[in-house]
Amino acid sequence: MEDNEKALVKTLVKAIWADGEMAAEEREMLGGILAQLGASPEEVMEVGAMLQKPPELDDLREQVSDYEARCDILKVVLAMSLADGRVNISELRFLNKMAKTLEIKDEDFAALKEETLKALEAGA
Repeated sequence: MEDNEKALVKTLVKAIWADGEMAAEEREMLGGILAQLGASPEEVMEVGAMLQKPPELDDLREQVSDYEARCDILKVVLAMSLADGRVNISELRFLNKMAKTLEIKDEDFAALKEETLKALEAGA
């Protein structure tokens, strides 16, 4: 996986645990994303370890310098957060923190939320 993809996976793992539990839908979505990224068996094992102890994301902004790539990461994290059909307050706090960490403009964050909700509704 490339650096942006690794940053995405780390962020997704952290998002999964934002509400303190891992829903089956979130686990399935993560597995699908790993398959799409062509993750090696070793990388899948790394993700498994991350699921036991979620990674810190302090250096996320430095890992992903491209603004559009950061928006893409946030969009996938939004979809993951909505995968179980609900978003609780701890997930909202996490999403807001991620938007700030990734230095996503407020108007872009709002547009990403709206776009993600529409995409999920269309797929339902």
